[in-house]
This record gives sequence, structure tokens and C-alpha cells, in this order.
Amino acid sequence: MATNAKPVYKRILLKLSGEALQGTEGFGIDASILDRMAQEIKELVELGIQVGVVIGGG
Repeated sequence: MATNAKPVYKRILLKLSGEALQGTEGFGIDASILDRMAQEIKELVELGIQVGVVIGGG
């Protein structure tokens, strides 16, 4: 992500699939995938973007 670019949106809502957090195990939450998603969300917050997160939900 270009850190010098001005964000287009001030506020976003991310809908993350519960299945995406499973990784290759097929059940539970894969900590490495969760860590990567958290890092990417952190980068958005550091740009001044307000982030809402929904996990699962169909």
C-alpha cells in the first residue's frame, strides 16, 4: 500500500469470512492468518481510516 497516498474513504467496514480464518486445518482459527489480517488492519488505522470488522455472518 502506498503510504503517501491520501485515503479515498475515512471509514470502512470489513466483512471477513470465518472460513478464511481457518487456514488449511478446516476448523478453528489459524493464528498466522489472524496475525496477517490484524497487521493489514493496523496499517489502515495508521493511515487515519476508521475500521469496523464483522467476522462471519453469512
